[in-house]
Amino acid sequence: MYKVTVGICCYKQKDWLYRSLRSLASQTMSKEEYEVVVVNDDPEQKLDDVCDMMREHLNIKLINNEKNIGLPASLNKILKKSLGRYFVRVDCDDYVSKHFLHTLALFLDMNREVQASFCDYLKVNAVGNTIGRCDAKKEPIACGIMMTYESLCNINFYNEEYRMREGHELMSRFNERYKSHHVKLPLYRYRIHESNRTHNKDEVKKYDQKLGVQNGKTK
Repeated sequence: MYKVTVGICCYKQKDWLYRSLRSLASQTMSKEEYEVVVVNDDPEQKLDDVCDMMREHLNIKLINNEKNIGLPASLNKILKKSLGRYFVRVDCDDYVSKHFLHTLALFLDMNREVQASFCDYLKVNAVGNTIGRCDAKKEPIACGIMMTYESLCNINFYNEEYRMREGHELMSRFNERYKSHHVKLPLYRYRIHESNRTHNKDEVKKYDQKLGVQNGKTK
């Protein structure tokens, strides 16, 4: 068993994965306390070489999907294999501060009435230069949120109908039952580049509307 499971899904963004894994290998949390589970959701790419380079530094597992099944279904695969008390998602094109896992897990350890802790983030460009700091409560993203595994089980993990906005949908259900705490430290690095999924405005709008209907905000 581990304290934390870190989930990473990769689809046509292999070039960013090594940087993400390197940041996770540099954590102040002891290596024995966390695992990293990577899902390859693109049958046409191979991630074994990148993951093999990090095996000396990380407890890392690689799951290769036989076909593209989408982000929420891939995240659910990770959750079903998770051995951690807590779960946190890191996108393969992002990376984190060396204090990321320890800080979020420590808060949950010390505050058992809270089931999730989330941090602020820095926006960085394609080469890693900081271009802004964001308050995660005012500008929420799907990553950088550490949740108890038990609470995720109780809300039945990710809704696989949401090919986008899956994190927002998850948190809408989570917040109906559980408490979360905002850690006002910029421990997450959110990379802005041409291939970000959120650049697809039509798809974002489609799922925002679907989420609004689900939550009774729109018709």
